[in-house]
Amino acid sequence: MFYAHLSNRAHWQPFLHSPLFIRSLLWVSENAGSATNGIYELGEPGWFVNVHGYTTQPRELCAWENHPETIDLQYIIEGTEVIDVAPVESLGKPTEFKPESDSQKFAPTNGPATQLLLNAGDFVIFLPGEAHRPKVAAQEPVCLKKLVVKIPAKLLAGG
Repeated sequence: MFYAHLSNRAHWQPFLHSPLFIRSLLWVSENAGSATNGIYELGEPGWFVNVHGYTTQPRELCAWENHPETIDLQYIIEGTEVIDVAPVESLGKPTEFKPESDSQKFAPTNGPATQLLLNAGDFVIFLPGEAHRPKVAAQEPVCLKKLVVKIPAKLLAGG
C-alpha cells in the first residue's frame, strides 16, 4: 500500500518509477477535475479508470474486497472517506469471486485493520493481497466522488 496527496509530487515520485504509475497519475492530475462518471481506457487491456460516486456508510455496512491480479489506484475527487486495510490472509476464504472484475468479497469481520482517512486530492495504491474496505464514513455519511485506476499486475512485470 502507498498513500500520498497528488499535489505533493516530491513525496511520491521517488517511489513510483513504473511508467504505468506515472502515466496513471498524470491522467488523474489532468482529468480528475473534469471527468464525468464512466470508464476511461488507458491503452492496455484491463488498464482503465472508473470515475464514480457514492454515499459513505457506517463501517458495518461496508464490504471487504481484494483484487488478486489487479492493482487499485484510488483517488478522492470530492468528499472524505475512510478505507480500512488488512492482509487478505486475515479475512478467511472469499465468500464471492467475480473473475470479470477480478474482485473477491469477504465476510464482515471486526479484526484488526489499518484505517486510512482520505480527503480530496489523496490517493492510495493497493496491491494484490492488500484487502481493503472502502465506503466507510469518517463521521457522518457524505457524498463522495472518486476514481479508481485499475492496473493489471502483469503489466508491471514489463514496466
